[in-house]
Amino acid sequence: MNHRISKQKLQQLNQELSSAAKIVMDFLHQHRFATTKHIARLLRPNFASESSAIRQTARLMKHLASSSLVAHLKRRIGGARAGSTSSIWHLTEAGQRFIYLTQTGHTSQVKRLRIAEPSWAFLAHTLAITELRILTEETCRQHPITITTIETEPNCWRSHLGHTGQPKWVKPDLALITRAGGFHDHWWCEVDLATECPARIHRKTDTYLRHLYCGTEQTKRGTFPVVVWLTPSPERSHQLRNLFTNTPDLPPGMFEVMELTTWAERLARTVD
Repeated sequence: MNHRISKQKLQQLNQELSSAAKIVMDFLHQHRFATTKHIARLLRPNFASESSAIRQTARLMKHLASSSLVAHLKRRIGGARAGSTSSIWHLTEAGQRFIYLTQTGHTSQVKRLRIAEPSWAFLAHTLAITELRILTEETCRQHPITITTIETEPNCWRSHLGHTGQPKWVKPDLALITRAGGFHDHWWCEVDLATECPARIHRKTDTYLRHLYCGTEQTKRGTFPVVVWLTPSPERSHQLRNLFTNTPDLPPGMFEVMELTTWAERLARTVD
């Protein structure tokens, strides 16, 4: 149950919460849902061991929940027997107001929110994007790579004008700029769970192509990102590569396809 917390109480919590707690709050604000294990991996540099990170993160989440800033879904990854690391966390209404207060200094424009249990398809996709973010963070710790920009939906969406003058959108799941060896790499990430039919993939491809040829991205940011399609299996990767190979006018190197599990290896190659 969400409890209505006064602005004064939120200000007090802002003074009392640890830096790790605020990192977690910001992370949930960006990604909407994350498991305890995701959050422990995010905070891993603060702890001496993985087991310590899990234990202390579970304690931190319990504290944030007791303050009514976060809550977990009834559903767990792996079911109830999977333990506390499988809990899926999100911000409560008070948590959303806390974030808005820390960003703007007031909470008056935040609407009251009711967090409903999401569909499994939506949740699986959202958690896959969270996993991508965590893999990126972990890879950058292990290699001389810096994340200079990271944008989640809808901040990572881009628009251009269509033929009729109406805005048209490309909607990647995550936008990244990383720096390694003095060079910046721009990425748009599409997390694919093999649930979309070829026709829908083609429509997405056409949208990216129109945005490329419109030139607004190159004008505003100096380059057009590589669009990385991250899949759950080699079979799906093979299917998408075949689709893109047969797509007319697709510039070489515009799309890359790989399994999500190989993203860390691909990102690490930017150091070379």
